[in-house]
This record gives sequence, structure tokens and C-alpha cells, in this order.
Amino acid sequence: MGWFDRAAKDYRRIGVEEQCEVLSLLGDIAVGEDGPTAHLHAVLGLSDGTTRGGHLLEGRVWPTLEVIVRDSAAALAKIHRPEPGLALIDPE
Repeated sequence: MGWFDRAAKDYRRIGVEEQCEVLSLLGDIAVGEDGPTAHLHAVLGLSDGTTRGGHLLEGRVWPTLEVIVRDSAAALAKIHRPEPGLALIDPE
């Protein structure tokens, strides 16, 4: 998991070192400079009932993860924006 630090123009990592449940997973898949790129936000449920949330930077699935992906009529494309230091969806 990660939180985007605007001043550093990079993600601060939020460690999750235990098996957890995906409580929510939302985002988009847009075409970037290197092909399709996922931008996902997640809320994870930990074994003690607490949660961790933020950008899903990486993960491993066990035993399953059920995901529904819906196609959009609008073609989403991302371009790098120097000011925030991120690739963001191009509104054009």
C-alpha cells in the first residue's frame, strides 16, 4: 500500500505483512506511456479488525480475489504531469 507524498513526488509505503481481506478496491486502467496502467485504491481488513488503505502498489492473492472490470465508452489515456510528478488521465 502507499500514500502519495506531494512534496516528495513519490509514494510513501504502508507495510502490510499479514494475510488480509480486500474490503474495497476501486480505480481505473488507462493507457500510459508503457501500455495499460492500473491505478487502484484499496481498503484492507486486518486480522484484528483494523484497516489499512491507500494506493495498491503491489500484492499477492491467496486463495482468491474476485474482481469485476467494466469497460468504459471513453478511452482513458494518461500522460506524465511534471508538477505533481504523476501520470494523470488526460481529459481530452
